[in-house]
Amino acid sequence: MRFMLNIVGCGLLAGSLLTGCFTPGAGDAQPRSRPNLGQYQIPLNQRPEPTRRIPDDDLCRSKLFLGLIGQHEGGIVFATLPGRTRVVKPAELELDEDGFWQDTRPEPPLVEVREYLSGQTLYTPAIRTVSRVDNLGPIIRERLTVELDAGGYVKALNCR
Repeated sequence: MRFMLNIVGCGLLAGSLLTGCFTPGAGDAQPRSRPNLGQYQIPLNQRPEPTRRIPDDDLCRSKLFLGLIGQHEGGIVFATLPGRTRVVKPAELELDEDGFWQDTRPEPPLVEVREYLSGQTLYTPAIRTVSRVDNLGPIIRERLTVELDAGGYVKALNCR
């Protein structure tokens, strides 16, 4: 009997020691997921962006041609620009005045206005007469206006 109690006692002792090793979660390794580890991340330059729409105030699509700023007018092919295109350039009247009375009657700045149509095959544009800046004509929101400086370089593009 004593022998039996010793075996039972040793069995209980061994069983309690073995069950202490098998605590919940110690038997099977559960992978812990760390945030953003092992998942493909799209590079910043390839992430989708919403489609940009043309603003309502840019009906002539002038923002598409901002690369023309700083170029000389001789390097622009106006027949490829869409729709109606108007070129405004500062002008001077070539009169044989000596400039003696110029201080007494200053003239407003004058501009030369040229109109182009899309697909125009003529190399010479339709030139309007030299006019004052305030007489440029009606504002047409879908007309691309290219403003040149005195040297013939593009300084601004807008719709008017």
